[in-house]
Amino acid sequence: MAHRNMNMAQLVMALAFAATLLHGTAAVDLVVGGNTGWTIPPNNTFYSNWASANTFRIGDTLVFNFATGAHDLTVVTRQAYDSCSTANAVNRITNGPARVRLNTTGQHYYICGFPGHCAAGQKLTVNVVGNNSGGSAPAPSAGGGPGTSPAPPGPSGTGTDTTPSTQAPPPSDTAPIGVSFAAVLMFIAVGLFY
Repeated sequence: MAHRNMNMAQLVMALAFAATLLHGTAAVDLVVGGNTGWTIPPNNTFYSNWASANTFRIGDTLVFNFATGAHDLTVVTRQAYDSCSTANAVNRITNGPARVRLNTTGQHYYICGFPGHCAAGQKLTVNVVGNNSGGSAPAPSAGGGPGTSPAPPGPSGTGTDTTPSTQAPPPSDTAPIGVSFAAVLMFIAVGLFY
């Protein structure tokens, strides 16, 4: 009887671990800059420090919280990012908050297009890796590798879907699926032992 209880305990622990892993693979909304939001940062490394503390995956959404009229979100190439230029912007969102869905792997570049803001550190680059579904990630877009510009946004299967939004980020709807799946597996396993 003790051996049977130990096997059951091991099975329950394994299923709980699997549920945790499944929950961790759901696409997430990442609020750029955390509580600070998208604004002139306290120092020039603020957004690069924030980015290095996060992992960006296909399917994730960047949420840029900013006051309309005080800031914007400009999607740019690496060259424009490095020089803080908006001359050849890929896309510009002027209404905050802005939501950007990450659709391709590789480097993506964002700046505030208001004069002086980018030079003051209001710029972000993220490296998008793999996807959240556990499948294989699509190939990077043309020029989408490290050190290059992001794919232009839009309906043509591009790198970032820059959709302005004035609503709070919706809760992820994929997490309950993983938990439900784990619960079903647990009930099946319990049924096999009794």
